[in-house]
Amino acid sequence: MGLRALRPDEVKLVIAGDFVESVKARLPDGPYRDSFDLERGVGSVGAKTLVVDGKVHVVFPAFLFLDSVAARKHLPPEDAEQILASDQARGNMARRTSIHEAQHVAMEQAGEDNQDFSAAGWARQNFLNAAHQVISEYRAELGVPRERREEYETDFPLASLRHLPAVLQRYVATYQGHRNADRLAYEVVQETLHLWKALAYVAAARRVVGSDIGAPFPDDIVESDLWRLMAADHWDDLERLLSDIPSGGVRVDSSDLARWTDELANALDAWLTDFGFVWEDLADGRSRFWMEPADFIF
Repeated sequence: MGLRALRPDEVKLVIAGDFVESVKARLPDGPYRDSFDLERGVGSVGAKTLVVDGKVHVVFPAFLFLDSVAARKHLPPEDAEQILASDQARGNMARRTSIHEAQHVAMEQAGEDNQDFSAAGWARQNFLNAAHQVISEYRAELGVPRERREEYETDFPLASLRHLPAVLQRYVATYQGHRNADRLAYEVVQETLHLWKALAYVAAARRVVGSDIGAPFPDDIVESDLWRLMAADHWDDLERLLSDIPSGGVRVDSSDLARWTDELANALDAWLTDFGFVWEDLADGRSRFWMEPADFIF
């Protein structure tokens, strides 16, 4: 961690027995804290970097290092088995996760993880924040060298595409009971953000191994309905936009970061619209969120 941290003495490493509660105790009150859990679409959280009283805390779950029972309890079966396969596998995962989080530490201490979007309307703020998170995760993943990666990391995650529609349908059904459009908008964007981050990881892995921008995926991916309906029209833009952005270990100018974030926010807004969800700011300072027919959702 100290190899990337700009101020190592201001970094605290935490190995938490109850990872979720340890993270929540460090988060400010609000919907993100209330809803924080291990699930990230079809994946799970490996660690979390946060700012607490001016210092950076990097929280790791104990099961990453030693608690096999907790790993099986909290992780998807395939993730748990990957960690528990051997001491070497567990060690490799711990090192890989540490490298990723170290990139977040560097970005945070350089002031690159705290952009201010308060001047934008509420809907735009959410798209800018989503774009910021995607870029942050991409930069952190880009810092993980080839020798710490698994071959599957460049595979397109069809499982993430398959998972999303059912979850969004559930949020829409729940909305019929609470009728809170702001809540629905937040839930839809946060859940879709899991997919966008997963795709950013793939884009980073492809760049690390030297794939060309826009290099095609295998036929079984591009010929699937999931790819056609959910990713075909947007993947190239995502990979191209991210391709100019350096890893978290490289310092960037704030104007460049703001431009990348703005461009990606536009792309994510268009992507969500194609999913059948439209969130826009109105002239009177309010925002409006509504649903339109989309083949894979409704």
